[in-house]
Amino acid sequence: MRHFFISPAAVHSPRWQQAFPAARLLNSPTELPPLSADDTVWLLIDDTTDSALAACVALNARVVALTRFEDAAEAQWALAEGACGYLHYLATPAVLVQVHQVVRHNGLWLGAELMRQLVLGSARRLPLGVPGLRLQDLTPRERAVAEAVAAGKNNKEVARELSITERTVKAHLSAAFEKLGVRDRLHLVLVLAGQA
Repeated sequence: MRHFFISPAAVHSPRWQQAFPAARLLNSPTELPPLSADDTVWLLIDDTTDSALAACVALNARVVALTRFEDAAEAQWALAEGACGYLHYLATPAVLVQVHQVVRHNGLWLGAELMRQLVLGSARRLPLGVPGLRLQDLTPRERAVAEAVAAGKNNKEVARELSITERTVKAHLSAAFEKLGVRDRLHLVLVLAGQA
């Protein structure tokens, strides 16, 4: 499992190697070695990297788009092009590690505010209700956790709001994912938005 951060040399962040000490910092996708499905490419995107994102995605590794300025339209574009995550390039090492955990388990990463914007835009186009979805199968606590996450709160915020531990939040969220047949937080948000 290797990490490759691609950006102009002037834009490298020391946080990347704090999160992943063995990470390689590259200036271009052409510098990438042969990749495996376990590798993660972190690509700083801008107006000139359309083809770079496509090239990285074509290598069949996980690609996380990094940006200098978070923007909902850019996030949607990056995800549509095959990126599995989108975040600010100056994210803390702890957030970078969390993003990696999400995407390595086939999840999708967006920051809370971008998630809200995406959900609001998508919810207007969703049909009401999802056939076979049984919210009543969730325990009251699982439902409370799922609804808080769908509102864009992170695990720590949910734990504080519900007076439970983060570990308990994760357990309830995992149970809700399984019962509802959803893959990740974005899928949960979209499914619950369709229930409104």
